[in-house]
Amino acid sequence: MTEKKKVSIEISECLLEEMERYCKNNNQKQNDFLNQAIKFYLKEMKKEEVRNHLRDGYKKMAGLNQQLADEGLSSECYSYLCYEQRLVECEKIESKKG
Repeated sequence: MTEKKKVSIEISECLLEEMERYCKNNNQKQNDFLNQAIKFYLKEMKKEEVRNHLRDGYKKMAGLNQQLADEGLSSECYSYLCYEQRLVECEKIESKKG
């Protein structure tokens, strides 16, 4: 069983009233509610941290991805130009034969 410790917190009166009302309407102890709320909050904060790391990683990779795309495009353009030059040469040879 997990060891429990008492803590003292200060929250706004409005928030306390809302929590008390929720707990009363849902037949839930305030301690249980606060434990679940803290667990939920920490879980969401961890998700946000992962999202931030992913976003930072994507931003760092954006330059490399752009460079690779540009290299691929320039390579394809060069291949296409070579292909067209060969076609023109073939057409010239065919027109001389004809």
